[in-house]
Amino acid sequence: MSGSLSSDVGEILNGSPFAGQVHAWDCDGDLDGPLDYAIAVPARDEEALISRAVDALVETTQGTPLRGGIVVVLNDTQDNSASIVRSRLREAKVDFALIEVRFEDAIRNAPHARRLALDIAVRSASDGVLLTTDADSYVGPGWLSSRLAWITAGYDLVCEDVRLDEAELSLLPAQVRTVGEAERTYFEASERLWRKWTGNRAGSFAHRASGASLAIKAQAYRSIGGLPTPPVGEDVALCESILAAGMQVCTANDGGTRTSARLSGRAQGGCGACLTMRSIEPDPSCDPALVPLSTLREWAEIASRFPATHPSTVSAEIRRGAGPLRPMTYSQILGELEQLPMIEAEKAPANA
Repeated sequence: MSGSLSSDVGEILNGSPFAGQVHAWDCDGDLDGPLDYAIAVPARDEEALISRAVDALVETTQGTPLRGGIVVVLNDTQDNSASIVRSRLREAKVDFALIEVRFEDAIRNAPHARRLALDIAVRSASDGVLLTTDADSYVGPGWLSSRLAWITAGYDLVCEDVRLDEAELSLLPAQVRTVGEAERTYFEASERLWRKWTGNRAGSFAHRASGASLAIKAQAYRSIGGLPTPPVGEDVALCESILAAGMQVCTANDGGTRTSARLSGRAQGGCGACLTMRSIEPDPSCDPALVPLSTLREWAEIASRFPATHPSTVSAEIRRGAGPLRPMTYSQILGELEQLPMIEAEKAPANA
């Protein structure tokens, strides 16, 4: 165990939001900074899937001339995850930090485990790029290079519309797939119409932020005070914080990331809970970012009055002004999709 790593972890855990909320912790490995990038992975009892995740990370880092490392935080883990991670990363000769921690009940969740991993990562890649994925997910071979390319292009945060593992999805009730396909079709159509109605001057109408695939400039991470830690949905909260700060966000679906389609997820209220709902409810809720086409059109008209200084923040500002909206249901999505051909055939508004 590196004395420097131990010192850094201890200092982080003695500060916000961890102070007084940690039973015990230990760490292993070392991150010999400064690094160009660092990848943060939260996990809890993931011995069945974490080998797949780690092997994919090792593969995506191969061949890059940049210096990087991997930070894995095991949150209240009772299984063999630690030895699997340690063995795989040592064999691959990848710089890593492995932290085992026991949180108090109040913060015993994925957002705080990811926050700890990212807070450790940013100390070693303070002028570089921070990336994060999940232990039940696996990234594509070109994930790292594609994320870094988008950051180099000027974006502060890079999201990805992560898809489910096909083999696992095929074992679930058919409705899970059909709801997901309708949701994605409507999301893509909403993006096309938003850009058409705004004359492509207001960025994206929404981003599908997922903790399974995020990349953020270290400077941007520090400027917002680190990862937000709501009980669930820290990925969406991070995206909202970056947009609220006037920084640039993109969704780039060239990372090849896939995530588990299991129903018994580790994160309370996470993907597993969503898939369970879609497998048993007759009319499940869909992505809360989606809105009826009439609302989207109204927002596009409002967007035309915004200054074009930071186009990627326009829809986020409009959403904040609109306040909380009830998520659309599957049947509502299908109803909107029926109207789509007629609406897409309309000419763009003159002021777009």
